Amino acid sequence: MRKVLFLLNLVLIFAVSCGESKSTEKNPVNEGNMYESSDSDSNPTNQGDLADTHEDTDHADSGQPSDQAEPTTDPADPTEHADPSEEPDSDKNPDEFQEPEEPVAEKFCQYACTTASDCVTVGTNAVYDEDNFKCEGGKCIYLGCLSDAECDEVYGAVTEATGRVYRCNKNGAYGYPECTPTCSKTADCNLYGEGSTQYAYDLDNNKCENGFCVYTGCLSDAECEATTYSDLYKCLPQEYSGKTLKVCTVACQTADDCSSSGLYECRNSLCVMKSCESDEWCRKYDEDYSCF
Repeated sequence: MRKVLFLLNLVLIFAVSCGESKSTEKNPVNEGNMYESSDSDSNPTNQGDLADTHEDTDHADSGQPSDQAEPTTDPADPTEHADPSEEPDSDKNPDEFQEPEEPVAEKFCQYACTTASDCVTVGTNAVYDEDNFKCEGGKCIYLGCLSDAECDEVYGAVTEATGRVYRCNKNGAYGYPECTPTCSKTADCNLYGEGSTQYAYDLDNNKCENGFCVYTGCLSDAECEATTYSDLYKCLPQEYSGKTLKVCTVACQTADDCSSSGLYECRNSLCVMKSCESDEWCRKYDEDYSCF
């Protein structure tokens, strides 16, 4: 019996001892889980993950991969790598930015003057006398008619014969004031009778403008031939005081058709004075000429 009780006591003591040992031992798994949930900075593995996250964030903000360097220039911009020596330099090319020069105006032989009286030719009339010119820079400049009285003096006989009244029109066809018939309609300007159109000065060659007849020019070579009864006359453009007007004039093929003096040349079937070189050059043709 005593042996049985002794064995029971041993078993009870052993059981109690084992229970206390298990209750005081720490669980390493639970300890690690506790650190992870309460303080992530004490977990080395989590610290490494956090460092990787910061690096990825920095690269994401810069827009560049972490293993590549940022380019210093934009490859899409061709000027970034341009050679400065190849760029345009206004200092080296001053002519590039200048307006093209205007062609030099031609000069022609004309009568020289010191006063307006030098411009008057023999046999002139009231619209071509001294007061209708001015001498400017040694050159004669025609001013046109000055008054209706001058036109009456010149065209009085025509007015009596045809009833056409001539007045000084400041807006003449030739670029200066000229004596032209008055009108109320274009038909009043027809010199060949109502309805005529085959000549160079009839219904379709004039217009009535502000009460004055204004010549608009010839329309064809046929008009000139009908008007002059000669096939030598053609409808060609002429320059008058800055205006271009087609008029019936003798056409040419060579300079000999223009003049035997050698002062004229044939340009586009039109006799024109040659461009002069100097006053001395002009005076070979006329001692009163100068180069203007």
